[in-house]
Amino acid sequence: MAVVAPERPKRSPVLRRLTRRIGHRPVWRKPRRPLRMLRSATKLTAVALAVVIAPGGTVLGCIFRMLALAAVTFVVLRVEARGSLRRRSVLAIGVGAVGALAGFGIGVPHAATDGLSLRSAAGAVLVVVGVSLLVTGPLALARTVRRWRRVGVLVGSLAAALILLPPLVAAVAVTNPPPTHLDRLTPGDKGYPYDNVELRTTDGVLLRGWYIPSRNSAAVALVPDVGTTRSSVLPQAVLLAKHGYGVLLFDPRGNGTSEGDANDLGWGGERDINAAINFLANHYDVRRSKIAVIGLGRGGEGAITAGARDGRIRSVVAEGVGRRSFGDTLRLPDTPSGWLQRVSDSIEFAGAGVLRHSLPPPSLRRSIAAMEPKKLLLIANRGEIRVGQLYRRGSPKTVTLWKLPDTPHLQAYAMRIAAWEDQVTSFLRTTLKPRQVPTRS
Repeated sequence: MAVVAPERPKRSPVLRRLTRRIGHRPVWRKPRRPLRMLRSATKLTAVALAVVIAPGGTVLGCIFRMLALAAVTFVVLRVEARGSLRRRSVLAIGVGAVGALAGFGIGVPHAATDGLSLRSAAGAVLVVVGVSLLVTGPLALARTVRRWRRVGVLVGSLAAALILLPPLVAAVAVTNPPPTHLDRLTPGDKGYPYDNVELRTTDGVLLRGWYIPSRNSAAVALVPDVGTTRSSVLPQAVLLAKHGYGVLLFDPRGNGTSEGDANDLGWGGERDINAAINFLANHYDVRRSKIAVIGLGRGGEGAITAGARDGRIRSVVAEGVGRRSFGDTLRLPDTPSGWLQRVSDSIEFAGAGVLRHSLPPPSLRRSIAAMEPKKLLLIANRGEIRVGQLYRRGSPKTVTLWKLPDTPHLQAYAMRIAAWEDQVTSFLRTTLKPRQVPTRS
């Protein structure tokens, strides 16, 4: 007699589905492909980068940049489509580095000055995407090596990011600074007659400035720091004009109303100063033997370089000078912090040279030595005294060092007006020997 199995009680569809969910055995699934968003991130980076680098320069230069960006993006996408995980990881790190450099070096500074705009939004996108790829790229690269090497890959990637990214971001930032604008205040508002002047440099850049006529046959070219305009040195110009000096103050290239490409390292600033000296040397109220240059920050460094090359400059006053080329970094102390600063400065100078397609200027120590027998007054504020002493030791007969340990960078005039007036005008009287005229009140 056959045994009939009892029928299973029927369960509702909801209970059957719940039982299947709870009791099912896990099924192996294919792991997700690493860096699966790399293709989309590359396209997004290319679009944001086009928005960030499009402004500035000539129309032909803009077209060339866009074509170059499109060609590079096409090649990267082709390699990504057929590349191995290791190759894709390297591409992710490269794309992330480019995005981070452009975002932090161009997008963030321009957002700080321009506010909310399409360019600042594109810079924010570059920062987010770039940082994300710089994190996921090394993690994916570590998966392509043996386990005991993964820690080395991650540690090496972190060390390279900490050492290379800050100076390279600085190199991008100094070669692509945001625009500056001229204030409305003029020498006329201070009671001094002036002329609007235009200067043409040897490389064809048009600079614009003001000239206060001379009453004592001597004149001074007043050079502001990078990232500023002639308005920032108008108080010093008024003080010098009070003593009878002719004062030429102008916007550095790429700043204010001057044309050209700005550069926050001040490289090439000696060409601007040379154009200013050409104007003063050919002006009817100035004697060629009575011309000096006063520069602030990078403007002071350019004044020293110009003083070494232009024989018409009789003396130079420079405030807030530092390091501007490889030769200056060699004089840093042989300590861990000095070595790190030397490496950082060298990477920044090399990156700026590549982006500008030019070589750095000669070292300040070499330019100061080449100035002899011309006199140089160095105004060293807080943090600049050590480098000022170094420059003075190199040329003790021609360099005068005024130490201001309690004064912030480039604040000597603002915090010590009377002392600044006494030091600078005494130095100019000694070196230029101007004609005696009554001092205006």
